[in-house]
Amino acid sequence: MASHFRREGANLMLTGRRPELAESDPDDVYLPGDLNDEALVSELAAGAADHFGDVGVVVLCHGPNQTLYSAAKGGLIALARGAAIEWAPRGIRVNVVAPGLTMTPIIEASFQRRPDPAAYRRVRGDSIPLRRLATPEEVADAVLLLACPESSYVTGAVLPVDGGYTAF
Repeated sequence: MASHFRREGANLMLTGRRPELAESDPDDVYLPGDLNDEALVSELAAGAADHFGDVGVVVLCHGPNQTLYSAAKGGLIALARGAAIEWAPRGIRVNVVAPGLTMTPIIEASFQRRPDPAAYRRVRGDSIPLRRLATPEEVADAVLLLACPESSYVTGAVLPVDGGYTAF
C-alpha cells in the first residue's frame, strides 16, 4: 500500500507493530505502535498535521482473528457509511475496500503450516471465481483508485476486491 502511494508522490506517515517499516523509505514518517492505543492515534493525527499540514487520505489496513476480524469489518462498514453521509458536506469522502483472501506473508506462512501447502493453495484459489488469491498490489491498486481525484464522486462505497467471491 505504502509503495503505491509513494509512487504517486504521496507523503506518508506510517504506523504498525513491525519495526522494519521504519526503514522502508527515509522520506516516510514512521511512528511504531498499536492502533489499539488511543494515545498513539492522537499522536498520529497531531504528527500528520505537523509534518504535512492537510491530510488528504487516511488508510486503515488491518487483518486479526476471523471472529474479531468479521465483527470489526461489519462495524467499519457501518461507520464508513455513516461518516460518508455526515462528512460529505465538508468534502470528505469515506469508502471501504473489502479484500478477499490475499497472498500476504501471514497467509503464505499459514499455507506453509499445512501438510501439502501447494495443494491447499490450489483448493483455496479454486474457491474464488477468478481461481486465485489476490496480490497485495491488487488491493493497493483499489485503495489508490478510491483515493484519486478521478473517483471524486464516490463516497459511502464498499468495494470488494475479492476475485468475485462475494458475488456468489
